[in-house]
Amino acid sequence: MEIFNKNNIFINQKLKDKQEIFEFISQKALDMKITTNKKLVYDALMNREKEVSTGMEKGFAIPHCQSSAVSKPTLFYIKLASEIEWETFDNSKVQYVFSILIPEKNQNNIHLETLSKISTMLVNDLTIQKLKKSVSVDEILLIVQSYLNEKKQVEQMKKTRGKVVGITSCTVGIAHTYMAAEKLENQLKSMGYETKIETRGSVGVKNKLSKKDIDEADFVIIATDMTIDLHKFDNKKLLKTSTKAAIHNTEEIVKKAQIAPVYKNVSTKKEDSDSSSEKKGILKHIIGGISYMIPYVIFGGIMIALSLGLGKSIYGSSSSAPRGDFLWWIEQIGVVSFNLMIGVLGAYIAFSIAGRAALMPAFVVSTVANMNSLFFNIGGIESKTPLGFVGAILFGLLIGYTVKWISSFKIQKSISAAVPMFIIPIGVTLFYSLIVVFIIGAPVAFVMGKFISWLQSIFNTDSNVGLGVAFLVGALLGGMAGFDMGGPINKVAFLTSTALVSSKIFEPMGMVAAAIPVAPLGMGFATIIFRKKFTEQEKTLGASALFMGFIGISEGAIPFAVADPKRVITANVIGSSAAGAIAGLLSVTNAAAHGGPIVAILGAVGSKTHGTALGILFFFIAVVVGTTITTLIYGFWKGKETKSINIPFVNQLKNKLNLKKGAKNEKK
Repeated sequence: MEIFNKNNIFINQKLKDKQEIFEFISQKALDMKITTNKKLVYDALMNREKEVSTGMEKGFAIPHCQSSAVSKPTLFYIKLASEIEWETFDNSKVQYVFSILIPEKNQNNIHLETLSKISTMLVNDLTIQKLKKSVSVDEILLIVQSYLNEKKQVEQMKKTRGKVVGITSCTVGIAHTYMAAEKLENQLKSMGYETKIETRGSVGVKNKLSKKDIDEADFVIIATDMTIDLHKFDNKKLLKTSTKAAIHNTEEIVKKAQIAPVYKNVSTKKEDSDSSSEKKGILKHIIGGISYMIPYVIFGGIMIALSLGLGKSIYGSSSSAPRGDFLWWIEQIGVVSFNLMIGVLGAYIAFSIAGRAALMPAFVVSTVANMNSLFFNIGGIESKTPLGFVGAILFGLLIGYTVKWISSFKIQKSISAAVPMFIIPIGVTLFYSLIVVFIIGAPVAFVMGKFISWLQSIFNTDSNVGLGVAFLVGALLGGMAGFDMGGPINKVAFLTSTALVSSKIFEPMGMVAAAIPVAPLGMGFATIIFRKKFTEQEKTLGASALFMGFIGISEGAIPFAVADPKRVITANVIGSSAAGAIAGLLSVTNAAAHGGPIVAILGAVGSKTHGTALGILFFFIAVVVGTTITTLIYGFWKGKETKSINIPFVNQLKNKLNLKKGAKNEKK
């Protein structure tokens, strides 16, 4: 049944408000013999509008009704000569109207089906732009009909374009992984491609590509900040880029991928091309290792802090539970996780550089470097300090590039299998282990011991000099934590503080822990306090940011920073810096290498000079002050004109919720 044709399209209509639009629609329905009573149609449209506004976003509205006065399903499209007031999700004025008229006896659920298809069409930014620019009735008809006849549209897409597959993966595996996938999928679909994007996030691989998917693909897009195995894409047109580029320059990335060269896997041992690894830089490899280490850090730190906190409250002055007590076992499990994290860091830095073959050597050597009892005391130097994170980073990089160099050798096929199985594990591991034990270990441990002793002397003093340094260090670490919300600068601050936690210096982690939640909490509270300045979509993201801030995930503020980087990042840095500085000034400590209110609730937060109770109070004071500063700066600075955060799945969810709400009201 045809519900939309050329006669249903009206361009540049001079209508001033909803009432005039509904009168216009009712009159057209009468003229086209869709109804014999235009007043009943007008009343049905008006009654429906009173229940729930049919205004959408970006200048569109979809007024609709079901009435016994309507004889057949009909869809109208009206482009107004000028914008009019209408209650919409993003507070925009309306200039483009789709109106659906459905008979009371609605067979085949045409009403909701048509609403769903029009709502889906309005999620697509490219389609919206075409509709807004077009003054051709034929072009508008073609655009709308392609969505009304969804099956034909999909088939046509497959015939005219083809299929595209890809992989997205960021170093942390949370926000950027999924945002890049959403942006790529939306862009590819708008260009007529069937698409499937595999995500490799912190929760594992989702939407996994099969061999059939890859075989059917016309080209491949790999948006990743990590080294991944590409041999299964051999002989396919392939473009490699970062998740950041995929999020910010999506259309440009897709256009480059269309003309990308065919990928040739020269040697499967490399597990990736050399060029991408070189382009990543040393910092990217280190951050890649940190992303794998973080779960070990969080678990180990919280277990140790929980044991110590409860042990002290139960056993009084004792700093920990006695051997054999349940809390003692909890502490030992945390210690195991804390020890393993050093090997994991070194292993995955090497993995980021050279792939799987570098994992084992780097893990073993990093672990050896963390055991100062093995160091040979050159010249009587006493080695009291393990190399810890410094050793993991150093040998992760050295072993990674060494394995990569060995993998570049041209070796006969008959012995090539022995390289990753025997030569690299035995030769590389033993070579660097001996260097640690007999050459590097003792001297570096001696220097690090002196540095740590100096830091302990600063943080264990109540002098004005010590407090002044703590204030400045807190401001610096806090600002770094809030700058890129889980990015490289944030990770440098986090790793530095975590390294000091393993040396029993807990103040820097207290500063970072107070700063980490400020950005997401600030954005979340801004959407509540300054509601009129934010779209419904931004308010939804604000609620998510509040939850993420509570559990110490700063990435909750990323969608806001993507849409409005200047104001958001400035507000975040100032607020986070203030939180870190206050925590430093009040000597807040944190024994768990994590942040947010959750660590205080789990008993990880305290203060060496003021006690546990006051330490927790001071921690929350720092968080509240920092969050308030960020909220107020961004809230007052943000103008009335809002820039919608373009995350397609949020729009789709919102439309579906509105659709269901409207349907429920209509049944009543």
